[in-house]
Amino acid sequence: MPSTSANPSFEAPAAGPPLRVAIIGRGRLGRALARSLTDAGAVIIGQSGRNEQPPACEVVLLCVPEREIAAAAAVVQPGPLVGHCSASAPLDGLRPHERLILHPLMTVTSAGAHFDGASCAIDGSSDRALAMAQRLATLLGMRAVRIRPERRALYHAAAVLASGSLVTLEGTAERVAAIVGIDRSGLAPLARAALDNWEALGARDALTGPIARGDDLTTERLRAAVGTHAPDVLPLWEALANATRALATEPAGSAVAARGEMRIVRSVTDVRTALHTARRRGHRVGLVPTMGALHEGHLSLMRRARAECDVVVVSLFVNPMQFNDKGDLAAYPRDEAGDAELIRAVGVDLLFAPEVGEIYPDGFSSTVEVRGLTETLEGAVRGPEHFRGVTTVVTKLLNLVRPDVAYFGQKDAQQALVIRRLARDLDFDTLIEVCPIVREADGLALSSRNARLSREARVQATALSESLFAIAAAFHRGERSTVSLSSTGRAVLVARGVAADEVDYLAFVNAETLVTVETIHEPVLVAIAARVGGVRLIDNLVLGARP
Repeated sequence: MPSTSANPSFEAPAAGPPLRVAIIGRGRLGRALARSLTDAGAVIIGQSGRNEQPPACEVVLLCVPEREIAAAAAVVQPGPLVGHCSASAPLDGLRPHERLILHPLMTVTSAGAHFDGASCAIDGSSDRALAMAQRLATLLGMRAVRIRPERRALYHAAAVLASGSLVTLEGTAERVAAIVGIDRSGLAPLARAALDNWEALGARDALTGPIARGDDLTTERLRAAVGTHAPDVLPLWEALANATRALATEPAGSAVAARGEMRIVRSVTDVRTALHTARRRGHRVGLVPTMGALHEGHLSLMRRARAECDVVVVSLFVNPMQFNDKGDLAAYPRDEAGDAELIRAVGVDLLFAPEVGEIYPDGFSSTVEVRGLTETLEGAVRGPEHFRGVTTVVTKLLNLVRPDVAYFGQKDAQQALVIRRLARDLDFDTLIEVCPIVREADGLALSSRNARLSREARVQATALSESLFAIAAAFHRGERSTVSLSSTGRAVLVARGVAADEVDYLAFVNAETLVTVETIHEPVLVAIAARVGGVRLIDNLVLGARP
């Protein structure tokens, strides 16, 4: 059964001394940053006025209006990094210091702000300054996005539209609603639902109402009412109506666009936030965990999830905990941009592509283990840390996404069996679906490792599937002795040039318990692992499967 352990298979980086930060500016943003950084373990050694020299520190943050940045920077003695928190002001205003920008994409009121989970625009005049901006964003729990100087004003415009302009629009709606006796609290649930829909579905699919559905008669009646009772609002009404019509009539272009553009998220907070609305509405959520280097086998899992679920999530994470060979980890193919395009084309809604530190943050010290199924086959060859790594990361993904269904491939048959046992033993409310192996025309099971095969090795690699097919043919002719069936399979491997010392195992085990079987009277998993051209490959089939 599963167990937890405090024996991780890697060491997290040691934490350094607390960051010493001075803040210039006693306004809303300065106070909010000081409070949040203190909560995160930084040392705020002074919150100064705009014309005061801050105490000695590693970084000075100027939380002042844009017009006062240069004057505030001039007061700071050379030494520390100096940053400002303006969305669009250039870095040059901070000369001669080594300089950075840290702009939280979050509204800050007199009540403060919650930065955790928000995005943050950063930039720096040097690698050291950029690294400091990233460190500050991480301390605040924010996802840092580097915004180049030529894009900074456009970024700021988007921020204004998403916050200030939205509040202006809601204030206008509040004023019109007040004429008929509805106050702000009456509109707030509608506004929140609309934002939730926009976040979950994208702008086009979140549209509702008579303008979006082309009901011109009702739309004209509403326009006339606004013109009569709130004529000053009419220009805004008409501009928004025109923009709504344009958005509603955009061509879908593809199945993906029709469902809403795929979102890519990288943080635990973002993936939970993105799925909040779907869960609240009772949508069926499907998860396809991957390590990237995608092929048709992965895509078949995604298509099945798309056909069976309302919302499809794909995770893309090369899990270091399940690699016992650092060279194997380093050689594992990675192409996030190419993978993302393949995932998008299938119609996936959400791609979760975290960094290692997001899944295994500093101080991470827990693992999950399924005993009884992990000691044999891959566990015997790759060591116990392999399946501990698999079950730990899958546990985290099931906890984060909380899918109704999670899809895995039969090619990793032992892994699929282990994950089913994990979900059962730990009472995850998730159905584990195991989908058939996808093969090339010549029988080779699709694998991310196939890309590492030379041309000659690629031809030789079909020896694995041919060995399995020869075993299956002998079984269907009536052979039930696994010793005899194993000899049949190994003869094919030798004939195809796969030496005995290149074969890790050719095993006949109970398809549910993985206990070795000598005579076949029940469903048996025939599993093979061998190295071909220096690349380790696995394959399997089930004999005597019940209909």
